[in-house]
Formats: sequence, structure tokens, C-alpha cells
Amino acid sequence: MRPAEHMKHRVRLAERRTRPRDAVVGEPQRTHLVSMIVGTYGEMPALQLHVDDAARLFGLRAATCQIVLDALVDDGKLRRTDQGCYVRA
Repeated sequence: MRPAEHMKHRVRLAERRTRPRDAVVGEPQRTHLVSMIVGTYGEMPALQLHVDDAARLFGLRAATCQIVLDALVDDGKLRRTDQGCYVRA
């Protein structure tokens, strides 16, 4: 490994070590998130997820996931159960 490559590798390792485990580094664009989430619910019609579970599944921050899921509820693509789970509409 050349010195410049070695330094880049060390910087990436250091950055990774300072982040909490399971931290989300960057999130995809909203259009990608919507298609990913709708596609997942389409492939698994019986899927029932709370926000935290959905955030883990989709690799998102809980706040971001909440916003996208609520928008999908508003659009009629998902619905929220009385127990707080998001299910296919």
C-alpha cells in the first residue's frame, strides 16, 4: 500500500471508530427511499413494522424513517395500525 493510500485507510478507520455502532453515514434520496420501502412492502404484504424496526431494516435514522413512512400513509400506500405498526394499505 502506498503512503497516500495508507493514510486514507487510516482516516476511514478512525472515522468509523468514532461513530456509534449501527450509525447511518448517509441516507439515500427520498425518491429512492420511497421506492425501496414501497417495494419491500409489496414483496412482503404481511409486513408489520414499528418505526425503529423499519429504520433498522432500511438503514435509516428513526426520524427520517418516520417522515417517509408518514408521507406514505398520507399518500395511501401504507397505513398505521392502532399498535403503531406500519402495514401495506
